[in-house]
Amino acid sequence: MKKCYSLIAAIVLLFSILPVTSSGKAEEDNNSSNSQPGNEVTVRFATYNMHTGIGTDGNYNLDRLANTIRESGADIIGLQEVDVHWSSRSQFENQIEILADTLDMDYFFAPIYNMGPPAEDEPRRQYGVAVLSKYPILHADNHEIARLSTQDSNPVPKPAPGFLETQIHVDGEELWFYVTHLDYRSDPTVRQMQVDDMLEIMSDHNNSILVGDMNATSESPELAPLFQQFEDTWTLTNENPGYTFPADSPDRRIDYVLTTPGMEVQSASAFPSMASDHLPVMADVTFEPGNHPLDASGLESLVEYYVEEGEFADDDAVRSLKIHLTAVSHYEDQESAEKVVKHMEGFKRLLDHQQENESISESAFQTLKTGAEYVIEKWE
Repeated sequence: MKKCYSLIAAIVLLFSILPVTSSGKAEEDNNSSNSQPGNEVTVRFATYNMHTGIGTDGNYNLDRLANTIRESGADIIGLQEVDVHWSSRSQFENQIEILADTLDMDYFFAPIYNMGPPAEDEPRRQYGVAVLSKYPILHADNHEIARLSTQDSNPVPKPAPGFLETQIHVDGEELWFYVTHLDYRSDPTVRQMQVDDMLEIMSDHNNSILVGDMNATSESPELAPLFQQFEDTWTLTNENPGYTFPADSPDRRIDYVLTTPGMEVQSASAFPSMASDHLPVMADVTFEPGNHPLDASGLESLVEYYVEEGEFADDDAVRSLKIHLTAVSHYEDQESAEKVVKHMEGFKRLLDHQQENESISESAFQTLKTGAEYVIEKWE
């Protein structure tokens, strides 16, 4: 997933055509495509340390793991311990690509380790974290946080990749979804540094979900700063301890779905499965589209998104839409409501014309037109 859009909380009805890029697979989203402006939408977020597809029986079985994800009902799931052409333990497979194809989901992979190929003309060996999403991933980054190098005889913590950030568009909501895998050692020093690094990275956004294997229980002092800024979906909705590891006889909770305050968490649960040595954890969170302001910049980001997806038949159609949105942005800055509405009405007429001429896909047409109606309603 190599798009770099800055979507300003697009409040639109999204008929989820997922990216067909180097990191994703197109699909017709059947989860929430019937959402209408003002209707609530509930999203199931999840985290799963997939243990490179090796189950509690010691056998590698990626189909079994894919079935677990499917049966969990996760809409957006963060994965840890993902192999991409890594070694014989996972048959040198590109696990995240296979899972995305199998589950018809968009994805982004963030390697922690990125090793050279075993032989010339073979792919690089990578291991890290990933996200699978039924909703479009509009932007993604692989951030550096403190890690101990496995290559040094006397390692010291230093910045290294593997903290995944994605911007996901969910039926009118701009969400920032983060996936992490913290240091496993008994000494909490590196985890404490990692938490500090993550909080600094995540400080730019407040509509965020953080998931991952923290390798520490909720009482661990190094995680305390996280719980000061994020809500633990498990403790919000459960009284039982919610152990997640080891999967066949869990005795501790080290896997988390955390949200920024103010999100409406409905429930949290662990899904029973022996497809990994961890249990996947899910949390249902409800949003009401329209809670965040939409502007012309957000619409332009969606136009760019659909350009990448090949949803326009020609460049002239795209150019015309952008000209209208540039004018709208200018009048938004001047707070000239009458002119904003006038140009957005023109934008809608242009969309109608492009639809009649088959210059735009039906999904892009419906999404952008609904977005335009939101902007008009806001300024009228």
